[in-house]
Order: sequence, then C-alpha cells, then structure tokens
Amino acid sequence: MKEMMKFSLFMLCFIVALVSCSKDKNQNSLQDLQNKSMTYKEFFETVSEKSVDFVPNEKVLLVSYKLNKEDNTVTFLSSIIAESSWGVGFDVAGKYEKQQLSHNQKDNYTVLYANNDGENLEKTCNGVSNFKQLLFNYYTEGINNYLVYVPDVRAFYLSKDLDELVDLKDEETLKKVSEIIKS
Repeated sequence: MKEMMKFSLFMLCFIVALVSCSKDKNQNSLQDLQNKSMTYKEFFETVSEKSVDFVPNEKVLLVSYKLNKEDNTVTFLSSIIAESSWGVGFDVAGKYEKQQLSHNQKDNYTVLYANNDGENLEKTCNGVSNFKQLLFNYYTEGINNYLVYVPDVRAFYLSKDLDELVDLKDEETLKKVSEIIKS
C-alpha cells in the first residue's frame, strides 16, 4: 500500500511538472527576441506569423520597437499579451464581422494609425514592403513607439500612446506594461 502511495505521489508531481513546463512554452515565445535587431521582413514575419500560435482570442500582442534608420533594421524591444483598449476592441469587432462576410483578404494586413494632424488612417498592406514604408513613415525618433497586432483580423495598430492600444485599467495588463516601461 505504501508503494502504491509513493508511486501515486511521484506520478502526481511528474504530471504537475510536465503541465507547468508546457504552459511556459505556450506563453509569449517572443520574449527571447528582446532587444534583438532584425530586418523589416523578419520583424513583420515574427509579429504576424509567430504570434498566431500563442496570442489567445480576445487578446492582443503589444510590441515596443525601435527603427534603426542607418542600417535599415528594427530592434524588437519587448512584447506582452494584453487586453485591448476599448477603441481597438471596437474596431476589431467590426473587422471580424466584415472578415466573416468576405474571405478574399487572406493575404492582406490592415495597418491603422493617426497622422500628425490626429486623423485616423487605415491602410492595407499586402506584404513586407508596404508594412516597412508605413512603419518608417509613422515612427518618431526619441520616444517609445508601440504597435498592437491582432492575429484574428490580421491588423496592426500603431500609436505612441499606450492607452489607445491596451486597456490600462486591467490590472494584469497595467502590471505587464509597467514592467516593460521600466526596462
């Protein structure tokens, strides 16, 4: 009977360890890219393709980045999975509804941002070169630049204001955002 209890306890510990390790693998796999410099193509593919595997529905991937205009690369500073802001969530709901009606946009991505006059703009990009140009035009030197990617609707949201991208009233999101800002 004692051996049966020992075996059961061992199996329980083993299963708990196995489940814990597999949960870590499914979490933000982009963290190992922190402060990594990459080409625009690598950055685009990393954010748009790899995030599909681990960003849950109803959540967004928040990425902070820096453009290196001298060597034409992007430095991936950090990323977190977060609750979207009300504005992004509302826009995503509309896009999701449109996407259900029209299945012909499988290769296109949407990039939303505000221009210098504060006007909200929406551009469709069908690959890295369009994305690169939009990112390059929107980027502001010397301040934190952020983007949110929503895999469900293949949309990028660019903003210098975190409050426009993620829900800072959500305690978990606020805690994660505070950690990225400190680093």
